Amino acid sequence: MKIDGAPPHGFLAGGGKIAELIAAFDWSETPLGAIETWSPTLQTSVSIALRSPVPIVMLWGADGIMIYNDAYSEFAGKRHPQLLGSKVVEGWPEVADFNAHVMQVVLAGGTLQFADQELTLYRHGVAERVWMNLDYSPIVDDTGTPVAVIAIVVETTAKVTAEAWLSSERERLRQMFEQAPGFMAMLDGPQHVFELTNAAYMQLVGHRNVLGMPIREALPEIAGQGFYELLDTVYASGEPFIGRGIKADIQREPGAELEARVVDLIYQPVRDPAGKVTGIFVQGTDVTDAHLAREAERDTLLQLAESDTRLHLAMETAQFAVWDYDLVNGTVSPSPMLNRLYGFPDDAVLTPADFRSRYAPGEADRLARIGDAARSRGETEVEVEAHHIWPDGTEKWLLIRAQIVDQGRRALGVVIDTTRRNQAERELVASERRFRLSQQAAGIASLELDIATGTVVGSEHFWEIWGLGPRPSVSIAELEKIVLPEFANVRSTPQTRRDGTAPPNVEYRIRRPDTGEIRWLSRHIEFVHDAQGKPIKMFGIMQDITERKEAAARQDLLTHELEHRIKNILAMVSAIASQTLRNTDLETAAANFGERLRAVSTAHDIMTRTRWTTAGMEEVLRSALAPFATDRMTISGEPVSLGPKMALTLALAVNELGTNAVKYGALSNDSGRVDIAWTLRPSAKGEGRELVWSWVERGGPPVSPPSRRGFGRFLIERVLAADFDGTVKLEYAFDGLECTLVAPAPEERAS
Repeated sequence: MKIDGAPPHGFLAGGGKIAELIAAFDWSETPLGAIETWSPTLQTSVSIALRSPVPIVMLWGADGIMIYNDAYSEFAGKRHPQLLGSKVVEGWPEVADFNAHVMQVVLAGGTLQFADQELTLYRHGVAERVWMNLDYSPIVDDTGTPVAVIAIVVETTAKVTAEAWLSSERERLRQMFEQAPGFMAMLDGPQHVFELTNAAYMQLVGHRNVLGMPIREALPEIAGQGFYELLDTVYASGEPFIGRGIKADIQREPGAELEARVVDLIYQPVRDPAGKVTGIFVQGTDVTDAHLAREAERDTLLQLAESDTRLHLAMETAQFAVWDYDLVNGTVSPSPMLNRLYGFPDDAVLTPADFRSRYAPGEADRLARIGDAARSRGETEVEVEAHHIWPDGTEKWLLIRAQIVDQGRRALGVVIDTTRRNQAERELVASERRFRLSQQAAGIASLELDIATGTVVGSEHFWEIWGLGPRPSVSIAELEKIVLPEFANVRSTPQTRRDGTAPPNVEYRIRRPDTGEIRWLSRHIEFVHDAQGKPIKMFGIMQDITERKEAAARQDLLTHELEHRIKNILAMVSAIASQTLRNTDLETAAANFGERLRAVSTAHDIMTRTRWTTAGMEEVLRSALAPFATDRMTISGEPVSLGPKMALTLALAVNELGTNAVKYGALSNDSGRVDIAWTLRPSAKGEGRELVWSWVERGGPPVSPPSRRGFGRFLIERVLAADFDGTVKLEYAFDGLECTLVAPAPEERAS
């Protein structure tokens, strides 16, 4: 008896919606004849096709009468159900010649296979470019004569368009890598073999062909400069190296002498998904001109581009095998393609145990659990991707789709090789991870601007350097408000963006909206044009260069200050020499000159330790008087800070006083003493405080004023008074010299 809603013919059972249409179709009007008269070959072929989740169409007889499954009906679009029972050349008139050729070849016993075949079809009433993987094989009768064509149709339009997009993106990244203003290179393995270099790196090394060569062979002139050892350390430790202002002697042109250059560079280790270091990314900037000229003369924008040229972003043509598993007898119908997918000879007769032998460790248990779970839910279909390992170590990933039919006695399905897709996905993830890590190490942010809408999207670091919280996008107008007004003439405008004339490399300052900080940014952009050459997008990279700008400014300031101080020291030494050598024999002059230079050197050492800011008076005195130190000399006073000029002059003055005391004064006998003291008191002029400093000798030989004014007296009475902006009084008391300095407090006047 016939059950309502079920096909009346057993071989159509479980065949989906299309089975009902086949059962209801009047096949007697076709060369196939009434369905009741169909041959076992025809019935079996239809049964297999109907149960396959892959789009399958069979073309029967010389006319190619079409019988297909549910998956193919979805592929056919609005052409279904009119295609059922029609001649293939009439059902698809737009590709009639193509199908006629297929019929001719396959009915003659041949096979055809097309990968990513482009066709134009009218599936929905309009012309549509599509790409497909097509496999055509003959169906033979009991005598081995081809009687029909079975076609497996897998649409690959999405894959082909995705591959085209990925290729375009990869080319764009390559161009950005090549055109980056900083030099970049990718080194592979422990020998640091050059894999990639950009134009800036080639210029740095004199356009030598270094690709494929270990760095020790490619750049032998840098031996002994520490670069080989740095690379070895980074590779072994996995820790990045960041260097600023590193000197390197490089051969810039073939046969030329070595040229001294100065570079900023980063050695960033590159790791595989397992965390193992596989190479080193080199990025840097030749800052020689900026170093020599003490100013930033070029943009050091750092860019990281895609570094792994071996990444495969496209998937190979998918391979399919139809299988039929008798669950009662435990046998699998022979299939050469199925054997090949599992790594067995085409003619091998396989058992379920043979297939399970290819599973990776743990996969058999995992697949069993998936099957048990599906059965517990009453499901008759299952799809799972399984990991396989062949005896020779080859790894395979196969997508297995199965459907239980014939009241649980059989399982029908297909196997699809997804190995290359899996490998591409893993390699892509690893490459993207390396790219992100390199960007983070170099402090680079990326951006994309839609010129028509003025919408900007950026990387995570982009929002950080602009002082904006993470967000999907921002308008270019909002960013322009953050740029300081004085830089309005260097940034892009709506007009320069539309006509593609916006400057590619600019530097400007912004006021961060989150902290109010003023920061320097460097930006490099490139335009993307449509088919008519009209700019439609701007891609770019940015970097916060505030620290570099500030460092350059500090370097200039320090250099000018050093020049000034050297000139002052030379002038002082010249004056000391001139005064010392005047009217004095050479032996005495040499001794005096040495003592005076020692005093200058001692004070200079103190100022150097304090970075030429201030020095304590007590420290200056004790250092200058160290050669005369004795328990008969006291030094006491409250803390007073001296500037560089006052410290040098005071050191020279007390050196003269100490020398005089040892030769002629209180320290020339065994009973004399010297007391040095100072204090700060309210100024006699009524404004602020004043310093009162004294040198008092007692117990020495009688003293009297000298008959002439020498350098020492000139230094004490004139130079010391002038540099302290005060007055000096020398008194030649009977039992010892007294020297008194009265001057404004050093802390309350410029030094």
